[in-house]
Amino acid sequence: MDTILKVEHLKKYFAVNVGGPFARHMASLKAVDDVSFEVGRGETVGLVGETGCGKTTVGRTIVGLYAPTAGTITYCDENLCALTREAMRKVRSKLQMIFQDPYASLNPRMTVGNIVEEPMDIFSIGTMAERRERVQELLRTVGLNPEHINRFPHEFSGGQRQRIGIARALAMNPEFIVADEPISALDVSIQAQIVNMLEDLQQNLGLTYLFIAHDLAMVKHISDRVIVLYLGKIVEVDESKDIYKHPLHPYTKALLSAVPIPDPRIEMQRQRIVLKGDLPSPVNPPSGCHFRTRCPIAQPICAEQEPELRDMGSGHMVSCHFAS
Repeated sequence: MDTILKVEHLKKYFAVNVGGPFARHMASLKAVDDVSFEVGRGETVGLVGETGCGKTTVGRTIVGLYAPTAGTITYCDENLCALTREAMRKVRSKLQMIFQDPYASLNPRMTVGNIVEEPMDIFSIGTMAERRERVQELLRTVGLNPEHINRFPHEFSGGQRQRIGIARALAMNPEFIVADEPISALDVSIQAQIVNMLEDLQQNLGLTYLFIAHDLAMVKHISDRVIVLYLGKIVEVDESKDIYKHPLHPYTKALLSAVPIPDPRIEMQRQRIVLKGDLPSPVNPPSGCHFRTRCPIAQPICAEQEPELRDMGSGHMVSCHFAS
């Protein structure tokens, strides 16, 4: 498969004050800590994990909203981390992002037409009439009425606002889109519509997605491969259909046990895996395996040695001393 994106040993640390206003002490919050993966052209890769595990930080660093602390991001054989600001500006038109909150991601003082047209205006693409025609075409593409071009975001529902955000992301004819939990703020009935639309757009426009979510059922539906993150580190990677049938990491098993099954007979017989404790602080993560403080099968070696991400066969990667 042709690789469109390659992330190698990506780290993103944030400086935070941990001492309070009177005992100021700066520390590093390790939001993303040594993450490596590849995305093939035309593929949808799901990035899943609990809130605070670093999913959004990975996506924002890839598109250039955050500068990486260390590591490399290679897009179409070009190292994005080594590009100048002007060179990155040219590449960014091919890397777009759909944001999580359809209410906060749209400027309330701009009309829908201006919001979708803004990327084309920044890059000076076409005449004003051509850009306006392109905006109407994009609105039709995402299932909105082109006659609503002069309306403001507050006049639309949450699902319609997310469609506007998707139209804005498509304005520059991108190749790669980071979808940062694009359905988490929407009603369940609207979620299915948005996901189906994203799949249709991928088929029609040849798009590649990094689909960030915590809804594992939806990730299974849309993704070709799934990457599971925990506290800024990858713990498991596999094909979507296989990781749901044969999860190997205790964290992945716990996440999947929380996904409801429509059949009530099967659901009643299932045993839910409840993780004890809270997610550790990324400022001071546990030694060895980061998951050991909540892991039901942790042993002394887990505190002493960090497990490597190893291939268990057929590309199924897992980071656990006792995975088999």
